Order: sequence, then C-alpha cells, then structure tokens
Amino acid sequence: MQPKIPTHQMIEAFRAAIDHGGFSAAGEALNMSQSSVSRLISDLQKSLGYQLFAKHGRTVRPTAEALALIAKIEESYIGLRDIARFSEQLRKQRMGHLSICAMPAIGHSIMPSAIEFLRDRHPDVFVSFSVIPSLDVSNAVRNRQADLGFVADGLVTGGLETVAEFEGDCVCIARAGDFPAAWRQVNLEQLAGRPFVSTTASLQRQLNMRLSALGLELDVIGEVSHSFSASQLVLRGLGISVVDPFTGAVHRTNGGVVLPLAPSLPYKIVALAMGDTRLNGAAKDLLQFLGTGLDT
Repeated sequence: MQPKIPTHQMIEAFRAAIDHGGFSAAGEALNMSQSSVSRLISDLQKSLGYQLFAKHGRTVRPTAEALALIAKIEESYIGLRDIARFSEQLRKQRMGHLSICAMPAIGHSIMPSAIEFLRDRHPDVFVSFSVIPSLDVSNAVRNRQADLGFVADGLVTGGLETVAEFEGDCVCIARAGDFPAAWRQVNLEQLAGRPFVSTTASLQRQLNMRLSALGLELDVIGEVSHSFSASQLVLRGLGISVVDPFTGAVHRTNGGVVLPLAPSLPYKIVALAMGDTRLNGAAKDLLQFLGTGLDT
C-alpha cells in the first residue's frame, strides 16, 4: 500500500504551526479554527507515518523529524519564490525594457530624477541603471550591455551614434556664506587664493589651462575622482570647487551655493546608442526629460 501524498493544506498548516509556535496561533494566521489545524496536521502525520509534534505541558513542540521536514519544505518554497520572481521579470521584460548606463556626473545628479519620471510615465517598463566610469560607457553600449549610455562629449566610434546632446556651463560651488552675498558670478582670478577641491574630470584640465594662461594657480587641498564627492567636501567646509552644471544643481538642492563661472566653461553630455538600435517610447521620453532638465 503506497503512502498517501500530503495535500497543500496539510503542508500549510504544518508550516504555520512551526512558524507561529502552536496550533492556535497557526489557526489565527491561516484564518481557520484550531481544531481544523489539528485535524490537518493529524492527517499529515498519518500520511507520513510518524509524529510531528509532541506534547509538552499545555503546549506542543516539534519533533526532530518535524524540524528536518520543515527544512526540506522551505527549500521547495524558496524554489517557488525564485520561479515567481523570474516569471515577474519575464513579464516586465515582455512589456518593455530599458537599460541605461551613465558616467558618475550624470548618474549621481539628474539621472535618479529622470528614472523616477520614467517610472511614472511607463510603470510597466523594466528599467536597469548603472553608474560606471566614463571610459566604460561606450564599451557597455557597444557590447549591448546598455541601450543608452551617457558620457561627456567625445569621439564616437565602433557602430555607436549620438542620439542626443545636452549642454550647459560649469559652475563654481561653495558652502553657504563662503562667498560675499553681492557676488553674482565667480571670475577666474577669484578662484586663486581659496582652498580648492580639485577633480580628475576633463573639465578640471580645461580650467587649469585657462588659469595657467593668466598666470594663476589654485590652492588645491585635495583631489577627488567624482564631482559628487567634491560637492560633499565643499558642503563640509573644505573649500570651493568647479563642477559640471548637473552636479551643481544637486549641490544647490543640498543647501550649497552655486554661481556661474566667468568666462564660461562649456560642458556637454551626449547620449549614445548603437546605430541599429530602435529606441522605444520610454527611451525617447527619457531623452526629452533630460533635454528639459539639462539644457541651460
């Protein structure tokens, strides 16, 4: 005679009794009576051929067999949850998918707001987003690891094409109170003599060349790899800095002071895609949002 196969209800009652420490609490969790839970577990024990709970005073405790069984059951439920997550991912990809990568200056500034906008406009589109070094953006798009890549203006090769351009001017950032209230811009001469947080970005090299032509030199107290880090140090009173306009917008939101640089130092971001990529509606809306937010 073959053993009776446990039903789903039996297993659920057993799991609830283990998780909640007794039949009464299990009944409340499952919205059924204690007697119903007891009957289901009794049927399960008969089906398995061994005892799952032993009386201990007014309570019951799981047997060693019960603990071994629940471990095996949880393995099965983990597998079911994995299947459910995978199925949900397939559903999202079927409805639409957009993969984005961006250099830190964009990834840590306006891109989070852009993705929030995208999720509101296209809630069924599955969005993946990564912030990677500037030099890796082109490769990620070329290798089709991303549909769109955002990087500072540069040479476009290897089947890539520029699908959008966003321009602005670099800005000088400081902590509130560091600049005279009457200042409406910062001249290059006014950068000299103040503690300065330098960056490794290309805009820093352009700034240094302009200063050198005027015989000026910055009082650099330190160097960081990302403009976002420069903003954080400036907010802590370590000095001033010159950053891209997108980081400048975040710096202002965080309570810092942002002033135009004179003469202006242009800054351009390009959106890259493979030449044979057909941008979907979500990608086009994202570019339009960025165009509104970045063009200054």
